[in-house]
Amino acid sequence: MNYQWDFSALFEYRALLLKGILMTFQILGLSVLMGICVGLLLAALRLSGRRWLRWPGTTVIEVLRSIPPLVLVVWSYYCLPIITGITLTSYWTCVIALSLYTGVFFAEIFRAGLQAVDKGQVEAGKSLGFSRLKILCLISGPQALLRIIPPFTNQCVMSVKNSVLGSYIAVGEVLYEAQRLSIQTFRPLEVLTAVALFFVITILPLTLLAGRLEAKILRRYFSR
Repeated sequence: MNYQWDFSALFEYRALLLKGILMTFQILGLSVLMGICVGLLLAALRLSGRRWLRWPGTTVIEVLRSIPPLVLVVWSYYCLPIITGITLTSYWTCVIALSLYTGVFFAEIFRAGLQAVDKGQVEAGKSLGFSRLKILCLISGPQALLRIIPPFTNQCVMSVKNSVLGSYIAVGEVLYEAQRLSIQTFRPLEVLTAVALFFVITILPLTLLAGRLEAKILRRYFSR
């Protein structure tokens, strides 16, 4: 190839890329925090002993899990205002859509963690007169937390990747700003390479952390 690489334009427009990176982290933080709230609520509904609470929670989880995140973001931006009459900015549409999508996976992670706890320990807590809240806080909750840390971290990694979907509805995250910069500088290869390196630098430590946490937890708490 005779292409001459030149990354000087990236340094000249570094403020634009930094703006997109900060927006990406902002979307990521909000979608994860809101996703945890959604996940806890849906997990509680799905684990409920009452059918009229369990079925809606299960339905929401299964429906949202079946929709690709890009479709959910674009549909929420273009179709939801027509159906509901409520118009949100592209930023909040992206945050809410990704929060719901992340939340349903968090819900399954939380549910699986709680159901993996030995039922005998829960029954022992009941025999001692513990309330459901006390059993959750002292017995099942801590054990479930140890089990969900690795899959929870992996889902956070997926949330980092999903944050770029905001570019499809003109949210100024890193990919959207990179596309604008490519047009201005006529250097798409350099710009996209920089974006790819950003995600490698961001995601690789999280992936390694998830692997180390999983190995440490298995070795310390669940090895025989």
